Amino acid sequence: MKSHLLSILMLLCLLNGTNTTLAQSKTKASADFVYLPEKGQDQYNQRIPRKTIRLNANEFIILSRQDKNEYAIEKYNDNLKKAWKSSITMDATGTVEAFTKSADAAVVITRRTNETTQQLYGHRINLQSGQKQDPVLLLEAPAKGRRAGIATSADGSKILAYRYHSDQRHQIQDISGNLYDGNFQKIAETKYNLNDINGILTADLKVSNSGSQYICLISENMNRLTVGQYTPGVKAAKVMSVLVGGMYNGQKVYILDSKFELMPNNTLYGAVLTAEEKSGRYYSLKTVKFDFEADDMIFAEEFKFTEAYVSKVVALDKSSTRLEDIYLSDILLSEDNHLTVIAEKKYTEGGEGAPYFAKELHLFSYDEYMSPSWTSILFKNQQAPASEAFSGISYRAHLSGNTLNLLTIEELNGKYDLYLRQISTKNGEASSPKGVRLNMANDKELAYVKDFTTWLSDKGIIVVVRPRKRETGLRLHYLQLK
Repeated sequence: MKSHLLSILMLLCLLNGTNTTLAQSKTKASADFVYLPEKGQDQYNQRIPRKTIRLNANEFIILSRQDKNEYAIEKYNDNLKKAWKSSITMDATGTVEAFTKSADAAVVITRRTNETTQQLYGHRINLQSGQKQDPVLLLEAPAKGRRAGIATSADGSKILAYRYHSDQRHQIQDISGNLYDGNFQKIAETKYNLNDINGILTADLKVSNSGSQYICLISENMNRLTVGQYTPGVKAAKVMSVLVGGMYNGQKVYILDSKFELMPNNTLYGAVLTAEEKSGRYYSLKTVKFDFEADDMIFAEEFKFTEAYVSKVVALDKSSTRLEDIYLSDILLSEDNHLTVIAEKKYTEGGEGAPYFAKELHLFSYDEYMSPSWTSILFKNQQAPASEAFSGISYRAHLSGNTLNLLTIEELNGKYDLYLRQISTKNGEASSPKGVRLNMANDKELAYVKDFTTWLSDKGIIVVVRPRKRETGLRLHYLQLK
């Protein structure tokens, strides 16, 4: 990464904060929308961050909480005419764990608990008729211990329900579960023996459309990154492992945050943020490509958070003196295999009723050979009350060819609106933020629910917003970009 290129990109980012263009969209359709905010979730790691799923360029389905213990699944067309509505009712202990679709059904996974057990149930709703099938028990596990999990393939044809087996120190020893097809027919029982891996604190499971399972582990006291591929019908697992933490330049470094993404071509990418143990300062970003077909790990050049980089961040955000509260948020792969890793600054000031903040985005790009391509920082300054947390602030990303679209709610130059930034995945060139020109409410109450934002096409976006008129509640909009 050459310093002059970073400087140019930083200048573009500064211009992005001041030069805005309006009248970038029109509302093609609008409809009333009922939504009851989620409560009691981990605000930094939502179980279901996306509640709108595209079916095609003209249809989509939505999952929304309508009452205390009731969720609705609805199908719409691009004129926002509702084709059908189905609902799932749960008791006070029930939660929704996953929302996806298969070839012919909307799929919802729920969790029930009692004093002794936790149970995962699968629900299927026919995409054509809206008819709901009887729920199917997918997994049962003891209530004590770690929460049971769900992994779904990109096309919804494979569903993995799993549970952890931990020791007395809550470190993971084994993982077991059941692999199902999209009709909840069991394909296989799964068991991953991890006894030979020491100090596993986190595990992230992925499943491919073909049913291969990928176990992504952070172990050895947050120092080692290990990924295992388990293929149906093959006894021996393929395992790749690399030491990421340790002693570097006299500093003890450990893994602070990690993220994994399984791409449609079954290639897995992992990214980790590391930090110095003594000072807590961010040390570097390390990105790895796991190519199991070639039995190969490809390491991108380590990106170090130098004093020069930190100084440029501080210049954008005068309230900061160092890198802090940065979390990996997206790993995206373009059509020509350019990889973009996004990290975001997100935090709350602490204490009951304290506001939440979402600020700068750090973007790191790699070409098809995993060589660093460009790096950029996009500054935004979003704030929300504790009651909303990150439900509206932060961002939503969409890749269209070689263009990365980022949608945010912000107030720029006195105009409160949804703003679209477009970044080239080839060279990092970024457009100035363009307001979509929605007449949104700006009275410090909920005006935008990010979870329902999705692209039906490169120019068509579904959003849920609240118009400026006080008597009007949330509205579902289909926006047509110009």
